Amino acid sequence: MYKSSFSIEFLAKKFGFSLFERGFSNSIFKELAPYETIDIHETHGAVLGLVLTGDLLINMPDNMQIYCESEEFFLPPNVFFQATAGENGAKLLIAHQFKHASMIY
Repeated sequence: MYKSSFSIEFLAKKFGFSLFERGFSNSIFKELAPYETIDIHETHGAVLGLVLTGDLLINMPDNMQIYCESEEFFLPPNVFFQATAGENGAKLLIAHQFKHASMIY
């Protein structure tokens, strides 16, 4: 499905504005090529992400989930995961949870 740059920009801004109140840092942009795989990583804190374009398959020890355009995903702390982009690649925004509650005040 084609999304205009305006709707992608709107999604990104909406996601970004909501991060602080949800306890997450500013997001970083990540682009994955078609079928590119992120090797197995461990989250040290929770991770919140938004798929801007494309789709993303996330494998965790107890589940596998596909996220499509405009869908958010959540990775809990201390979990191993692997992510793979779909046939059109994926553009993502990723934010990490604040490590200490004192950082949000």
